[in-house]
Amino acid sequence: MQKIKKSLQPIRLIDQSTPVLLYRSCMVLLTNLIPLYGVWRLGWSSFILILLFIIEGAIVLIMDLVKRRWVTTKEKGKVLFFEFVFITFFGFFAILIFGRDEAAMDLIETTRSSFKAARALPLWPVLGILLGRLLRTGEELMQAGVLHGGEGKPIYFNGGGWMLLLFFLVMAAPFIADKSPNPMAGLIAVIVLKTLGELFGVWAARIAK
Repeated sequence: MQKIKKSLQPIRLIDQSTPVLLYRSCMVLLTNLIPLYGVWRLGWSSFILILLFIIEGAIVLIMDLVKRRWVTTKEKGKVLFFEFVFITFFGFFAILIFGRDEAAMDLIETTRSSFKAARALPLWPVLGILLGRLLRTGEELMQAGVLHGGEGKPIYFNGGGWMLLLFFLVMAAPFIADKSPNPMAGLIAVIVLKTLGELFGVWAARIAK
């Protein structure tokens, strides 16, 4: 937890230009239209929504690995290791808990039924989120001057704050959906919370300033 806070601390001190903030905000809104469409029009369950969140967490980790060479954060290897451990074990735990068949009697059957249920998630949402994250990472590299050989804004990992958001979403999604008289509305509320959390991360430095 302390390593995540250390990796996030410099972000709060770096204020980006308004066009950059607006671009990143648009990318947040566009990527979150994908789960919104899935829940509203395709009737995705809470498990499919959680699974997509976990996959997005894995994509965020991959993007952090891409940026590793240009990140100046101390102990970046340890930060990436923590991100990897979190998304691997927490993601696996969430898939087993929320995707299992209630009739499963042991771990093998639970694992088989959970990953069988995961096949219900189509490929296009994953590709859409991957494209959005690639565009976001490319913009960060451009702001840092990596692509044109100049000097620009420092690059930082995004995984630390996103893993905390992922933990909250995975814990909240089934509870809100199950307790709400309208499960679809509950899942939409979770997507809205996710969107607001990501937007806050984008605008945090400007808000603090």
